[in-house]
Order: sequence, then C-alpha cells, then structure tokens
Amino acid sequence: MTGDPPPDAVVLSVQGVRGALDRMRVEQALRRDDPAARLWTNWPQGMVAVQSVVPGEALRRAVQDAGFIAALLHGVPTAPERGIGEMILRVIGFTFAGFVLGGLVGAALGIAALMLDPSCNAPGDSGGCAMGIPMIAIGTSLLGAPIGFALAFLRRRRR
Repeated sequence: MTGDPPPDAVVLSVQGVRGALDRMRVEQALRRDDPAARLWTNWPQGMVAVQSVVPGEALRRAVQDAGFIAALLHGVPTAPERGIGEMILRVIGFTFAGFVLGGLVGAALGIAALMLDPSCNAPGDSGGCAMGIPMIAIGTSLLGAPIGFALAFLRRRRR
C-alpha cells in the first residue's frame, strides 16, 4: 500500500529482512490470521504498519515465528520537527555569538588593564599597553567561538 498508515495501525520494527523473499515471508506471516489485513511497509527502515483485527502482540509473534526479529512500536514514528538545517543555523549562530561576545569581553579586559596599570599611563609610555587591547580581544574571540560551538551542541542534546 502507498500513503501513510492510519493512526490505529500497529507498527512493527522488523529486523533480518534481506530481500524480496524475506519481505514476502513477513507479509504472509502477518496475513496468516487476518487475510484482509492492510499493510504499509518501509523496508529500508525495517518498518511495517498493519491495520488488522488481530492484536499487535499476535502480529509480532507471527513475524517472529516466521524467523525474524520483531518489536511492537507505539504509534507511527515521525521525523523530528527540526532538521539538520536548524542545527546548522544554531551552530553558526552560537559560534558567531561566542566570537563576538568573546571579543567584547576581551576588549573590556584590555581597557580595564590599561586603566588599572599605573605604568601604562605614565609619561613616556610606548603604547605597548594600548596594543594589548586588540590582542586580548582577538585572543578571547578565538576562545569564545569554540565555546559557542560547544554550547550549540549541548543545548541540542538537552532537548
């Protein structure tokens, strides 16, 4: 059958199906007790949905008796509402935010060091302290980017 199975269909995960002959054996096993059963198959994922008067546990046993590993699933599995595109955008966004925030924090630290170090404001200062501000900002940006990258994955994992 084509299309999506109805919500009341029993969904089985079937393992050990290697070819057309095995597929036929699974379908015959499922129709043995209910010849009018309607089947929806997704063989690449090893999924079979059955609309039948036979209970789901009996259908699972029938497939196992035919020599395959079968598990009864609850409901039809659906794809997550968020895909890989969302994850890529999240990683790029968090990495960029970590880079920018790291630079801002570094610039603030560099300015604070310039203001608090009495030797930086002394007459005859060569400007070395002022040159430290962009160096600290660049360094903290390079640290902030991987932190943002890691946070993107940790946040995704918690969902």
